[in-house]
Amino acid sequence: MSRRGTGVVLLFVAGITAAVATFLPLCFVGTALGGDDRFGFTMTSWATTSEPAGLVWLGGSAQYGVPVVIAAVLLVVAAALVFLPEPQRQAARYTAVAATALLAGAVWTTVMAVAAWLTPPVTDVRTSIEYETGAGVWVLVASVVVAVVGTVFLLRRSEPVAEAPVVRVLVDPDTDTPPLGIQVAVLPELPEKGVS
Repeated sequence: MSRRGTGVVLLFVAGITAAVATFLPLCFVGTALGGDDRFGFTMTSWATTSEPAGLVWLGGSAQYGVPVVIAAVLLVVAAALVFLPEPQRQAARYTAVAATALLAGAVWTTVMAVAAWLTPPVTDVRTSIEYETGAGVWVLVASVVVAVVGTVFLLRRSEPVAEAPVVRVLVDPDTDTPPLGIQVAVLPELPEKGVS
């Protein structure tokens, strides 16, 4: 597979992976009640849910999934724009760079919010509160890495095609005139004085 084809596949995979990661849990804060029962809150990129469902979450829920999905759509668009002819293919490169930057910024913001949420306000050995990072964070980070690699593959231009040599034929072999200059007017020679 060519570098361009690899870049297209990686951008497509990064976009789909980032969109799917927004539905995975980013983190959990709560406690285990024994067995598989948990009591706390799980945050995704779209909402904060409680376990069990009857708990009330007083904090708001940031929509971290919106910029991630926009970046994912732009990554897929950049992968599709690669199939344009060479002069218009530059749009794919610009779109891939912008989408990768947007995805990296959105994931960075999400990771910082999750890290802040997982930082306990008071550390006490007697508390049994668990702070867990979910799979969504790691899948988002992986999608950024894949998008960066795909963009790098896409930015590398293919080898230039060798063109036929240009041959210039001079109609008038005037050596005083440069090849791309203005022709010098040649005046007829005047007869010399004294010569009859």
